[in-house]
Amino acid sequence: MSGVAYAAALVTAGILGWAGMAKWQRPRGTAASFAGLGLPAPETLARAVPLTEVVVAALLVVVPRAGAVAALVLLAAFTVVLFGAVRRGAEVGCACFGAAKPRPVSGTDLIRNAGLLGFAGVAAAADGPTLPALADVIAVSTAFVFGVVVLHLLDLRRAIGRVWDNRLAGEPHS
Repeated sequence: MSGVAYAAALVTAGILGWAGMAKWQRPRGTAASFAGLGLPAPETLARAVPLTEVVVAALLVVVPRAGAVAALVLLAAFTVVLFGAVRRGAEVGCACFGAAKPRPVSGTDLIRNAGLLGFAGVAAAADGPTLPALADVIAVSTAFVFGVVVLHLLDLRRAIGRVWDNRLAGEPHS
């Protein structure tokens, strides 16, 4: 289990590190998104949140159990904010991962965060940095890719109203 846990810690670290760096590079867009979400001191948070994400990512690599606990707290806080925005029907994007054109928050963002919370939860079982076995890497990578595919399908359904279409080209909609 330790190999799977550390592999999950590395995936979570990569995601948080990427998200933090993307936000850090777009402080104005991040601050505007935070303001739209109703967060206090959005300019300050636009610098503090990316730094926190990068520090938590580093912790996940070096001290995975402590990093996983920090990631769980951070992701839970993000999820609470996103849930409130979805519940209010906010038309603001979360600028997650430094999105250049943030789309309005939706249930897809909540599902994504649930998956990230799952990875962080598994990472909490890591004893320390270890070389995961190939089977551990395959298991965690497969779970990650599956999650990405599901999220893209949900976004596709949200954007065009459906995922599958069995009609031939030119056939009218029913």
